[in-house]
Amino acid sequence: MKTMKARLQMLPILAASAASAADVTWVLGSGGASCDLTCVSRSGCSEDAWPKTDAEFYDISKLAGQVCESTQTGSAKYDPSTDGRYCGWKGPEDMPKEETRCSQSADSSTYRFCPC
Repeated sequence: MKTMKARLQMLPILAASAASAADVTWVLGSGGASCDLTCVSRSGCSEDAWPKTDAEFYDISKLAGQVCESTQTGSAKYDPSTDGRYCGWKGPEDMPKEETRCSQSADSSTYRFCPC
């Protein structure tokens, strides 16, 4: 009985998580563009939506219409990103508090996956 009650108490939390993920549209930005710029006409970039696993990133890349020839963990401030063939999905472990991943940009041959 306690287990069932605990599960029922978790249901609103899980539903809220699913609802926020459903509200995000993954967009492949222009070369060198930040996600803030990419998402400006789509109600902004969602700082809380970054992938936490390579499996999540795989789904995101499909939603954005990108096929990655291979994927590495990455760790750049602008990840997840692609050069058009190869992808990196995981951003840095620690970002300075005054910076956001949405605001990061890369060189003009790097395209970011952006949660708008």
